Amino acid sequence: MLLKKSLILLCCVFSSTAFAERWFEVEVLIFKQRPAPYLQEDFSLQREPIEAKRSLDLLTPLYSEQAKQDCINGDSRFNSQSLTDSVIGASRSNLCDDSIDYLHSYSELPLSPLVPAKDDMQQTYLLAPEQLQFKSQQQQLARKGLKPLLHTGWRFEGASQSRSEHIKLFGGKLLRAPVVANSSQYPNNDFISLVNTNQSIAPVVEQADQWELDGSFNIYLRHYLFINASFDVNERLVTGEIQHARFSQFKRVISGDIHYFDHPKMGMIVQIRKFKH
Repeated sequence: MLLKKSLILLCCVFSSTAFAERWFEVEVLIFKQRPAPYLQEDFSLQREPIEAKRSLDLLTPLYSEQAKQDCINGDSRFNSQSLTDSVIGASRSNLCDDSIDYLHSYSELPLSPLVPAKDDMQQTYLLAPEQLQFKSQQQQLARKGLKPLLHTGWRFEGASQSRSEHIKLFGGKLLRAPVVANSSQYPNNDFISLVNTNQSIAPVVEQADQWELDGSFNIYLRHYLFINASFDVNERLVTGEIQHARFSQFKRVISGDIHYFDHPKMGMIVQIRKFKH
């Protein structure tokens, strides 16, 4: 009886160890669809922001560090040096401190983040550009005149739905938010109210800047691999306002196969590959 219990316990240990060591890599290529003149969908509905538990942002620290290095190297987008700094001869490294919002210094993000190639299984990490394999897919998009917004990938440990990470992804151009006056400060529109000099001036309502693509990508294991992806595809209208089109798709996939996700505003090509197993 004791031997039987020991064997069961040993099998459980081996099976859990094998599950924990199942690593994968995923490659994602997201592109913008052509404008559809007869599109009937209404994207004016307000939606809740995309939020996810166990969210992991691999892009922001990377892009911020690259922009800081560009600043130190004298990139022109950081040439706001004051007269005082010029007189005292402040160095670029002193001027390029952590008070700068480096991420929003980009008018458009690079298509693929530049990272060194790695080959370990310690924690989730991005793939280097040379480790990406969707070369022919990129060429096909170029021939069709479709604009890629993001081409990246990462390696991760296979995990259950409750333990899996939601990777924050964003890309494309930075859409500066329009400046909007708070009209609620003007409750009366009659002539007396408009000429009243004692009435307070409406404060400006600051809205957040938006990337063309912004969302979350989750993969989890439950006998099969499952993808749960949510993105906002943002574009500026002729009115100056920013319109948000929500992409939200869930799909069971097989490793090694190339999967296509379609939406009126964006398309996504995904492949999950086994890594060292």
